[in-house]
Amino acid sequence: MSKKVWDLLCDGAVVYVAGSSTEMPSDVMSALGEIVSEETGGSKEVASRRLKALEKAQRYNVEAWS
Repeated sequence: MSKKVWDLLCDGAVVYVAGSSTEMPSDVMSALGEIVSEETGGSKEVASRRLKALEKAQRYNVEAWS
């Protein structure tokens, strides 16, 4: 499954996260970080930078509430 998610991200997919602000946004970010790290063979820090770039490019969006 991680390869499919990685392939979608590489093809320009946009991620939208919506829901509870308590744990879901950080859990989704953590899961995506693990996927990026696994698929690229990079460190968690490199994966984090890639995900921050997705946010900056408005390809990772969070709408969360409590």
